[in-house]
Amino acid sequence: SGKYPWDVDTRVKSAKKCIFFNEIATVKDEFVKVTCSLKNKSIYLDYHAFTPVKRRVKEKAKFEEDENAVSVLTLGIDAVSRLNFHRQMPQTLNFLIKNLSAVEMLGYNKVGDNTFPNLVPVLTGLSVKELKKSCWKKTTSVFDACRFVWDDFSAAGYKTAFGEDASWMGIFSYLKKGFRKQPTDYYMNIFNNVSENDVGFEKRLNAKLCVGPRKTIQVLLNYVYKFANTMKNSLFFGFFWGSSLTHDYLNLPKYGDEEHQQLLESLYNEGVFNRTVLVVMSDHGIRWGEIRGTFQGYLEERLPFLFIAYPNWFRIKYTTAVANLKKNTQKLTSPYDLHETLLDLTDVAQLNKEILRERSMRLENAETLPRGISLFLPISENRTCSSAGINDHWCTCHQTRNIPTNSSQVRRAADRLVKHINSLLQQFPQCAELRLYKIRSAREESSSFKTPGAIRDFTVTIETTPGRALFEATVRYNVNTNGFLIVGTVSRINLYGDQSRCVTQYRLRLYCYCIH
Repeated sequence: SGKYPWDVDTRVKSAKKCIFFNEIATVKDEFVKVTCSLKNKSIYLDYHAFTPVKRRVKEKAKFEEDENAVSVLTLGIDAVSRLNFHRQMPQTLNFLIKNLSAVEMLGYNKVGDNTFPNLVPVLTGLSVKELKKSCWKKTTSVFDACRFVWDDFSAAGYKTAFGEDASWMGIFSYLKKGFRKQPTDYYMNIFNNVSENDVGFEKRLNAKLCVGPRKTIQVLLNYVYKFANTMKNSLFFGFFWGSSLTHDYLNLPKYGDEEHQQLLESLYNEGVFNRTVLVVMSDHGIRWGEIRGTFQGYLEERLPFLFIAYPNWFRIKYTTAVANLKKNTQKLTSPYDLHETLLDLTDVAQLNKEILRERSMRLENAETLPRGISLFLPISENRTCSSAGINDHWCTCHQTRNIPTNSSQVRRAADRLVKHINSLLQQFPQCAELRLYKIRSAREESSSFKTPGAIRDFTVTIETTPGRALFEATVRYNVNTNGFLIVGTVSRINLYGDQSRCVTQYRLRLYCYCIH
């Protein structure tokens, strides 16, 4: 029927019997709850996650004879721009550059508003719209019918893992149903859900910062360490996403700098990176708060960080691929490119010099360029946002100039924006009709590859009542028709708290002010 219970992805069963121990216990299970009692009263409760080698996963070793194949570990840090990563996490940055010779992609541009539309392209190569058409036809359905990049690695004989912290607002679970069947060999989200619900605390905004005696992010990173270490003599693909520390506040990432650096150092010392390509990335910069009211914040929201590190032998063996990757650091790139890059790593034969030359020629001679291009291939300096799958509203390849907020063009653009938001809310009588309270700022955007003359793009930031919401949008003026049109998504750049509690659709939560 496509209807699934709301907790389809979070149901758990506990073991029927409890194993008693005094000091030491041998654990053979993945997830363990530990309690301690004194005089029949519980005085201690904690949760632990492990990554034991599973029988059915043992059988996956068919590609292990290929000494050129590499494991892939992706470590995501939510809502951190490239520049904020430099500001907040200097130890991790230093380790990536100095010890792992990581390559930093300076032109990595987001393609959607929040986490979901920026990670769906990385994990599937599709936009959310395409995902809905192909395998996720109802938002009340699960994602089991979709093919993710971990399925490609699994088909190539890899052991796979997917895990997040703050999983209640996870990539596939925030206002969504998640998975009916476990999507990867190792899946941490169930554990995360139970432990955070039971012993999580210090919730300042959306995420609980602590679980029991540890930071929530530490629990995730400990799991990453265990997984990568258990699998270091096998081929593995791990995709891990940390939101608890960084999702809500611009200046909290610094409290996870040491933990991320220590994780990388431990894996380095254990030899994990001798055969692993490491991807460290974010989905976008911070989307609200004071910085978001500035032009700097506008740019940073659109430019998350992306680092790729590889073993030394990989650089020597795949010289052309690595040379292309380094040349692409200053090119315009997107999550669609990262997906193609990951696919290349499922079969490294794709990176052999002759095959790469052939692929590069095909790219050069193509009439229309593909939307996603592997970062191991040469990317053109003349690439445009539209050819890379980046909507104009998110594109950072613009020259901008401030224009007075009292100009008649800006006023018309602002009125058109309010009308547009109200049209989105039309079906929802529980939401108030919004009115323009103030035009906060206006800029005209221009780029070298836009149709000159007939089209003018304005970025306007407005405040509406009731609720004092701040909205930002790209409004396109057509000189020939004298009409205005909203381009792409309307961004909400301040927090909405529980103003929109009466609607469950994510997009509408950004806009709705509940009347009751």
